[in-house]
Amino acid sequence: MLDGLRGQRAEESWRWFIERYRPYIRACISRLIRPRDRADQATDEVWSYLFTSAMLENADRDRCFRTYLAGTVRNYAYAWMRKHTEAGASESEVPRALVAPDAQEHEIEDMRLWKSQVLVLALEELAKRNAEQVQVLRWFYGLPDSVEGNPTELRPVSWIARELGLQANAVHQIVFRARKRLRLCIENELKETVRDEADLEEEMRLLYTVIEEESPGLSGQVRPG
Repeated sequence: MLDGLRGQRAEESWRWFIERYRPYIRACISRLIRPRDRADQATDEVWSYLFTSAMLENADRDRCFRTYLAGTVRNYAYAWMRKHTEAGASESEVPRALVAPDAQEHEIEDMRLWKSQVLVLALEELAKRNAEQVQVLRWFYGLPDSVEGNPTELRPVSWIARELGLQANAVHQIVFRARKRLRLCIENELKETVRDEADLEEEMRLLYTVIEEESPGLSGQVRPG
């Protein structure tokens, strides 16, 4: 994916990149920059920063794209805030993350946001082939419909069955098939950003650890209805 950000098709690749990763980048920025209008302003300005600084085109292809992108956006947010924070402002007026960044806290939150980004893209891809399966997964696991969205209400199998006019066993079958297809969509999405097979397996392990913490059963056995 990164290889396309330079060369003859760079403009087309940049449009693809912006459309695909804007929600994740905006979510990363909004963690550090408040209020929303300032976060939106910073997000609008990040694209020219990424383009003119050549941060992505010159990225080491052997590095983990997830951590590289998160670090790049975080450094941009720090620089943006320092530029837009009035001189002489008291410490209480400066975001805590700019005063004393917590590396471990960032890593955990970055992974959580990346999980949301990948999951949203994987669900969108699955919906192109079977929208009903995606809707059932959203109901069954209470999945949000955006990177920054909140989990929705979990619906029991009996409710889903009534809604779709199906038997409970049919709903379980949909969940089972949808989960397998979703996992394939997730793996295909990660292949866009991870080259090495061992690194891909590690990214899958990390991602599904977070998925299971927030949506128990999504990569395991079906929960009781």
